[in-house]
Amino acid sequence: MSNRQRAFAAIIENDCILMVHTVIGEKNYWTLPGGGLENEETFEEAVIREVQEEVNLKVKVIKHLYTNSYELGVEKCFLAQVVEQNSPIIGFDPELPLDQQELKEVKWQPIKEMAEDIQVSEVIRSLGL
Repeated sequence: MSNRQRAFAAIIENDCILMVHTVIGEKNYWTLPGGGLENEETFEEAVIREVQEEVNLKVKVIKHLYTNSYELGVEKCFLAQVVEQNSPIIGFDPELPLDQQELKEVKWQPIKEMAEDIQVSEVIRSLGL
């Protein structure tokens, strides 16, 4: 699997950033909602779809924050804003069977407490926080 482009959303409210808890085998971590682009999908379209799938929120993209390279390609992070006020709830990955879901929890994390996270540190730097 090569050239897997990914898009992530930084959703910030009340000095907190929305993150998902993911468990993949032995890996156990918090990350921004997002994932891989589907065929013919733009990064912006992907981030809107991924947020809907992973945390059941409708968002709009405000602006591009940063681009990084990773082992399989390029990933872009966007500042996104919730457009329908709902509480985030954990969604599911439609590519995985229900008994093998990797998303475990969604939570508003205090952005300052997550400053050591690679993605969050880039968001903080990009926004000048």
